[in-house]
Amino acid sequence: MARVTMKDIAARMDVSVNTVHKALTGKPGVSDEVRARIASLADEMGYRRNANASSLRRKDAKIVVCLPSPAKSGRYYYAYLWEGCRSYIEDAPDVGAVFENIEYAFGQYAIALAGILDRINEGEHIDGLLTLAPIRPEGTALLKEIAEAGTAVVLLDGDKPQTKRIAAVVSDYAMAGNLMAEQAINLLRGKQDARILLLAGDPQSESHAVVARAFHEYLRTQRAQVRVDDLCGAHQQEDRLHEELSRVLNTARPDMVCSVFAVGSEVLADTLVELGMAGEVLAIGNDLFPESVLALRRGIVNNLVYKDPFGMAQAALKRLLDFVLLGERPQSDVERGMVELVFRSNLDRYATAAHVEVTG
Repeated sequence: MARVTMKDIAARMDVSVNTVHKALTGKPGVSDEVRARIASLADEMGYRRNANASSLRRKDAKIVVCLPSPAKSGRYYYAYLWEGCRSYIEDAPDVGAVFENIEYAFGQYAIALAGILDRINEGEHIDGLLTLAPIRPEGTALLKEIAEAGTAVVLLDGDKPQTKRIAAVVSDYAMAGNLMAEQAINLLRGKQDARILLLAGDPQSESHAVVARAFHEYLRTQRAQVRVDDLCGAHQQEDRLHEELSRVLNTARPDMVCSVFAVGSEVLADTLVELGMAGEVLAIGNDLFPESVLALRRGIVNNLVYKDPFGMAQAALKRLLDFVLLGERPQSDVERGMVELVFRSNLDRYATAAHVEVTG
């Protein structure tokens, strides 16, 4: 038999899930009469409280959000993961949970997880953790220990099932590469023997590598005569990337330049402007942030590939709270976020939805 959830009880009672949650966990805000009716119906339907739900009779669930700092390079992408989390929390202030935000600098992921695990080992109960999928074995091992200690883990922007996470919300990076390649073909308008320079990011970064691989594969199958040259270099390498891009554009100008990641998109726009080539070289960037929005608005780039970190963060936090508070597992343990192509004609709508504030 399917497990009865608070949502099932709410539907039978024609009340909100929040009302059922308060009634079954002893929280204030529900009359004694309604509380008794909900408790009676819960027993009749065979509702079984899980350990997390029972603990809420004593206190709110503790939810930790642990993501990279939105400062410096984090402002391109991670700032919008944070914005999505904050927006979700603000829109649902009475969900029976308290939240703690932990920001860490690039390269400090394992240190942040180790700190959380130390707190758990010292006796602190953390009901849920939202964090990025680990890249290195150390992070994977730490997350597995955290999950085995009783903390529900939801991963963002990648997946590592061996961490014993309950769910992962990931960008569809293969779709991003395919979409960018298809639009590249459209912009080239059948030009024979076209040359594309791809700012391929960091080969060690799974997200960059998947977008680049999908881009190459799509062009190989759809327009084999198009030549694609990769130019690698990612975070902390902007100056070198700018120098190399300037050299290529000055010596062997390609028909188009595409970037698989946000930092490369800004370097691309800045370099085209600096060399006086804005509008002369076709260009496609990735991600929405103030600089990329301005580049598209001014015609420096032709399109942007948008992977919706704002919406992904909201979806991931909802999956985590549904599990911790209601005992509901996601229908799918891996959910892929949307990927869409942004034009100047629909830019304002996407910028508003992504909470990107642009001046100028």
